[in-house]
Amino acid sequence: MEMKPKNLDAFRKDFENAVQELQDKYDVTIRLGKITYTDESFTAKLTVNNGRDPDDIGSAEFDENVWKYEHLGLTKGMYRRVFLGIDGKQYALLGFNTRAKKYPLIIKDIEDGSVVRAGEGFINELRYEYYVDNLASDYTRGQN
Repeated sequence: MEMKPKNLDAFRKDFENAVQELQDKYDVTIRLGKITYTDESFTAKLTVNNGRDPDDIGSAEFDENVWKYEHLGLTKGMYRRVFLGIDGKQYALLGFNTRAKKYPLIIKDIEDGSVVRAGEGFINELRYEYYVDNLASDYTRGQN
């Protein structure tokens, strides 16, 4: 079978099924990143994380990349912390898209459950307010 862009979704599903046995055997999570396609080949980042708990993996990834945003006042351990915004809404900080220059922050609106990307300026609206002590897990567990 020749790989075509229309086959990439099916390839991703087949890949996930194929690595299931490895995940179970080694207690890891294996993810295939965004697939980039050309006529001759396709590439994707393969990530293997220890453990299977999405919260543990998300927290580890957050802490691994937070140094890139220390200038905003972010530190390790802020994953899924709930902050009060200046608009009175509660937001959980879920992570970063380190490749996105304009909107690198991934934020969850606790009230409606939507996950959005935000610019670095948005964090100023949160960090100068108070945060609710780790209520995020009550509202955001399993809702990425």
